[in-house]
Amino acid sequence: MFSRIPFDGRCILAMVAMLAVALSLTMAPAAVAQNAVPDAMPTGTETVLYSFGEGPTAGKCKVSDGADPKGSLTFVSATGLLFGLTSTTTSEGNGLGTIFQIMPSGAGYLIDHSFTGTKSDGSDPQHSSMTLVGTVLYGTTLTGGQHNNGSIFGINDDGTGYSSPLLFDFPTSAANNAGDMPYSNFVAAGSVLYGMTSQGGHKGGLTGDGVIFSFDTTSNTYTRVHSFNGADGFAPHGQLILDPNGTTFYGMTPVGGSANVGVVFSFNMAKNKYKVLHNFACPNNGAPMCVANNNGATPDHGTLVQSNSSLFGLTTFGGKYGAGTLFTMHTDGSHFKILQSFGNPGSNDGINPYGSLLLNGTTLYGTTRLGGSKGNGSVFQINTDGTGYDRIWEFQPAPDAAKPIDNVILLDNTLYGMTEVGGECGNGAIFALVPPAP
Repeated sequence: MFSRIPFDGRCILAMVAMLAVALSLTMAPAAVAQNAVPDAMPTGTETVLYSFGEGPTAGKCKVSDGADPKGSLTFVSATGLLFGLTSTTTSEGNGLGTIFQIMPSGAGYLIDHSFTGTKSDGSDPQHSSMTLVGTVLYGTTLTGGQHNNGSIFGINDDGTGYSSPLLFDFPTSAANNAGDMPYSNFVAAGSVLYGMTSQGGHKGGLTGDGVIFSFDTTSNTYTRVHSFNGADGFAPHGQLILDPNGTTFYGMTPVGGSANVGVVFSFNMAKNKYKVLHNFACPNNGAPMCVANNNGATPDHGTLVQSNSSLFGLTTFGGKYGAGTLFTMHTDGSHFKILQSFGNPGSNDGINPYGSLLLNGTTLYGTTRLGGSKGNGSVFQINTDGTGYDRIWEFQPAPDAAKPIDNVILLDNTLYGMTEVGGECGNGAIFALVPPAP
């Protein structure tokens, strides 16, 4: 085991409105798939591995620690460690977030870096997991850096060697800059990282509509490669994926498009060609819920997954009941289909998925932030053909984890994830869940 430093302790109005509605739905009726049994009991086995704010002594909730994790975990096979980010901390003097490590068993929790904020460091890392290239984990922060508009950082895969100074500082907000305020992390193509920012670029408003960018880790070279213009998407909060062809990226935006509730897009790097594959819908301008039998709305910060020529994703709103969807479509934009509409009254299923899916063979796993019998969210599974839907866990009151906002990862038949709140101290938790046998 490597030695470590000791434990030491703008959003868009539409997005604010959506969050308010989501919170109001905490105790609302939830969803059931067409082939699921209403109110069926969850079938997985869950364990809380770590409660943020608790520290090494159970029940002690006033230690300096990370808090409010909004992203997902990264597993490093070379060191056998899970790494993650928290958006804030429990300490009153420095609430700017952390990088931490923990073993899959739940042992060995350790803070590797506490973000310090404006100019000298990043602050408030948000969604998705860090990206491993070689022996370095790369990530972004939403704010902090020289202009308080975000940063790119790196840290070794054993938790040492945090990049100081930062690898890149995003510039001052403007309608014609390289991009700023990244909510999510990267997809890697060799040594080059590709990501998105929620603002900046040379199109749209005083602060820009966001960009797709590349970052070469061998030279720390940042390049803006596409600027969103609103009609083709706006303010991306999610992460790109790269087609096995090695040239085409797929992604989503939560707003913009023909109905201003988001799009699915492709971007061919070799041809420098951007294409809207699908516009999400909002019939009768019913934002943010956007009830629509055959469409979703507002993929809040989700990332797509791909299986051959099919894409799968989640939307936070839309669908038959306005409480979110799980959809599939072909990579050329055709054959869009809703596999699951969340929010069917009379069941205790989850509602309002905010994050991403995990694909394992022909099984998709995901989380919902709300719903379940206690209103604390759920973990579900479903086959890629839309059959076999099962709510495999619903989060309980403290000390259980509560309200996940991103995806799970799979290690040795166990799902690992994080929740924003819940746990022993209410600051969020890391959980492990063994799904039911096939």
